[in-house]
Amino acid sequence: MRLRDRLLTILGDLKVFRYPLWLVYDPGSYRVKGRDMREVLELVRPGDVLVRGFDAYLDGKLIPGTFSHAGLYLGETTAADRALVPPCHRDALALGPQTVIHAIAEGVRTEDVLDFCRCDRLAILRFPPVLRADPAAPSDDPGPLGPEERGLRDALAGGAEVRFQDAWPLVRRVALAQLGRGYDFDLDFDDLRRLSCTELVHRATRALAPFLGVQPTRHRILLLSGDGIVPDAFVSSPLELAWASPSVGRRALDALRATRSEPPIDTSAAA
Repeated sequence: MRLRDRLLTILGDLKVFRYPLWLVYDPGSYRVKGRDMREVLELVRPGDVLVRGFDAYLDGKLIPGTFSHAGLYLGETTAADRALVPPCHRDALALGPQTVIHAIAEGVRTEDVLDFCRCDRLAILRFPPVLRADPAAPSDDPGPLGPEERGLRDALAGGAEVRFQDAWPLVRRVALAQLGRGYDFDLDFDDLRRLSCTELVHRATRALAPFLGVQPTRHRILLLSGDGIVPDAFVSSPLELAWASPSVGRRALDALRATRSEPPIDTSAAA
């Protein structure tokens, strides 16, 4: 009887994938649990950068670092936002009270934040209320920027203080304008017709580069060698670490935040 019970328990943890026919034993499911998601729903704010990671997905093991994916939290999306989306992709805009935009293999998509939270590691990164240029931030070619983006970037670079709540509507509009673009499997930051997950966040926030300082560097990502941004770069940036799931190891967070003057987040339940 005990053997039968054990076999039935194992059977209940098997997942069947039809194409191709494949069986996967997954007794643990995702490590970000319902209680964690409830905290995210209460804490997340429009403009937050979300980074996540997985234990079992192969591509996550080929991307260096603790996190393998990034997205931008938009907050509520309504029918009025369709005017900000390219006409051919307006029907793809997910409407709801808590929406994330991110780039996956199928292209730039929007989805409910709860769907984004289905992962093994998750962190919320936040812009401070007032942005100031970091003299140590690496400079880059900003590429094609609209007049408002250029004005905001030049103001920051010139020493002005910018309130994030004033900059966010512009960042949000730029992000929504990318909806429907294909995924950049070539990691080509010069070609904005296709975007990877970090390229999307980078493109939306390029006007804030004098503060953020996250720029492409040489990496080997998904077996490709080239200039890119790993999701961990946002964790190591001047963004504030607003929250991290207990499943993120404390040592990993401390190492990523080592350059920050603020104390590391308390993850007493972390491994």
